[in-house]
Amino acid sequence: MDEKTFSNYLRIVGWSLKKAKIDHKLYDEKETFVCTIKIAHGKNTKSEIVAMSVQKTAREFKERGLVWPPKKK
Repeated sequence: MDEKTFSNYLRIVGWSLKKAKIDHKLYDEKETFVCTIKIAHGKNTKSEIVAMSVQKTAREFKERGLVWPPKKK
């Protein structure tokens, strides 16, 4: 999944993605740490969220009773 789409989904529910040293950290609307997210990128390719990280995010949404991918209200 491309990074822009993933960020838009997180913005809908109020979650945020912050850069760490190697990977990114995902925080919920209360600024509580949820999980780490890996972003794959190369010289001439666009940044994409690794499939395993998308699955982790979907699992966290399901545990909190949210729908993945979120829909605009």
